[in-house]
Amino acid sequence: MYKIAWLVKLAGTEDRDERSRRWGEEHGALMRAVPGLERHTVNRGLSIAEGPGAGREAPTVDGVACAWFTDRASFDAALGSPEWQRMLDDGRIIFDQTWEHAGQAVEIEERVMRTGPGTPWSGAGVPPGMCKHIGVPQFRHDLTRDAGRAWWTDVHGPIALRIPEIRYYVQNHATRALGLDGTDRDGVFAFDGFSEAWFTDRPTFERAHESPAWHALRDDAPNVFDMQALDSGVNMVVDERVIKG
Repeated sequence: MYKIAWLVKLAGTEDRDERSRRWGEEHGALMRAVPGLERHTVNRGLSIAEGPGAGREAPTVDGVACAWFTDRASFDAALGSPEWQRMLDDGRIIFDQTWEHAGQAVEIEERVMRTGPGTPWSGAGVPPGMCKHIGVPQFRHDLTRDAGRAWWTDVHGPIALRIPEIRYYVQNHATRALGLDGTDRDGVFAFDGFSEAWFTDRPTFERAHESPAWHALRDDAPNVFDMQALDSGVNMVVDERVIKG
């Protein structure tokens, strides 16, 4: 499967709940109509999970959107469709077009690190009702992308796997920067990927977040990630909504 993802910041013309509803419903319906789309999820940010404002404030982005296509050719074909154009036109209304990352996406390589006991991985299909955490990192500026991705997978990932409360854990590595209009962004990445971790429920997440294992994960983060970026409100608890697939 071919996967892309993008960060979302909604236009500030209505209250946050109404804007989120429009993103999931009206805009979601336009996404479902895109030819070749196999799966689409929206991850609405609920609260900052780590750093300043953790547990009290809304994230600085409204969430993360993901779309899966059979292959790159299917995605390229969708870009030229009237359905995709209608989705883009609606996005110019409901998303903040003044935001620096508006309309920017990344091609994703999924690295599945853990699945729940006895549960096969199927894209992102986990049981409903679980608490989901997303972290959107940027690598340290003195690291090459290859070095950052290697540390994330080979060092940081295994530390995360020491947290027993994590039921599912996926790293999403950004491999190509592109615009939602299909333009190539010449290696200018809005973000370097994102992690997804699912917990049985919110209290389980909160307990894990205070554990020595989580603190060890936090201690390793400066070795690979830009901590100012990571602590800017993009490390969040989200509500995942499956729009298609």
